[in-house]
Order: sequence, then structure tokens, then C-alpha cells
Amino acid sequence: EVIISIADAIKQMSIDHLHIVGDIYDRGIHPDYILEKLMQFHSVDIEWGNHDILWMGATLGNMACIANVIRICARYGNIRILEDTYGINMRPLSIFALDTYTEVPPKRLLPRELDYNKYSESDKIILAKIQKAIAVIQFKIEGQLIKSHPEYNMNDRLLLDKIDYEKGTVNICGIEYELNDTNFPTIDRDNPYKLTDTEKELIERLRESFMESATLNEHIKFLYAKGATY
Repeated sequence: EVIISIADAIKQMSIDHLHIVGDIYDRGIHPDYILEKLMQFHSVDIEWGNHDILWMGATLGNMACIANVIRICARYGNIRILEDTYGINMRPLSIFALDTYTEVPPKRLLPRELDYNKYSESDKIILAKIQKAIAVIQFKIEGQLIKSHPEYNMNDRLLLDKIDYEKGTVNICGIEYELNDTNFPTIDRDNPYKLTDTEKELIERLRESFMESATLNEHIKFLYAKGATY
């Protein structure tokens, strides 16, 4: 312990200042450990990455950011950062995903296995359904934002209204592509960017959890205090 303490002291003295190049989030299982360590360092500044900004937006209550954060966590098998570290209750979303998307999800929706997230086959299917459920919610919320802000010039991202549900295709920039998945039970074909009542309730509950998480807010406030975009 003495040797470790001396080594830490030497390390602190030999490094005058740390400049952290993002992303801190979404690059491993424990960004919280990294932030806790940085918060103890004597001199540090952070160049925000797009994933850091995504989490910052989610903590402020932006629902598009929240949906994107959850989708990425499900994609890379790191739901535990939300539940165990930040106390965000994912059970309602899990139940909704399992009840709504009863079919076997496409293989490309299965979580990417990294060294730290080995899952059973049943767990992979659950994560895939969570990813699909939150992705549809994300596309709807983003679509609403894009439609209400024409100055963003992002109409090319509006794809839910370009789907031919009978043919199982989507038209992107005049080219028709076959869909890998055609089961979208929560999409209203006449109003594809409208959230169902259940989806709206889910994202509102998640929004409250993100905004009220004390640990998450502490970490994000540190990013604001010590960071910038360049």
C-alpha cells in the first residue's frame, strides 16, 4: 500500500495537467469509474466527444438523447450502467419490449459481445428487443424534432414515412431497399412519428429517472465544469 501511494504521488507530481479527449461515455463498461478518478485529479480539462454530449443532453431531459443513450447501451450490452450505477429503472421498458415485440429479432439487433459483456442467448434476445423498442421510439421523437425545426435541414433522416409496409421496403433518396425487419406494431402508418400512449408514458418515466439521478447529475456537472467542445 505504501509503494502504491508513493507511486500515485509521483504520478500526480509528474503530470501537471490532463487534457481528456472524449469520448468518456460509451467506450467501455464503467465511464463512472473514469469520471470518479478524474474528479480526484488536481488539474484536468475535457474535450467533449459526441457521446459525452449525448449523455449531457439526456441528463437535461432531452428525450431524443435519452432514447439514443439507451439504444447504444442495449446495442453494446451495457444496460448495467443505467440500472446499477445510475439507478434508472429499465424494467418498464423491458416488459414493454417483450410484450410488444414477440417475434425473434433479426441477428443484427443482437448485442455486440465484448470481453466484459458475455450474455446467455435468452439475455441477448431480451437486449435485442429492448434495442428495437427504444430505436422505434427514438426514430419517432427525432422525426418530431426534425419536422418542427425545418432549419435543421435534416428531412433526409425522416424514414418512417418512406416505408412500404406491404412490400417490406424503404425508399431512401429515390432508391428502394428491402427491410431486414418488417414488424412494427407501434407505428401508425397514417402518422408514423406519433408515439403510442404507452411509448409516451415510458419515455416520460425514463426522462424523470435521468433528470433525478443524483450520481448521473454529479458526473455530468463535472463534464460541464471541466469541459468544452474544443
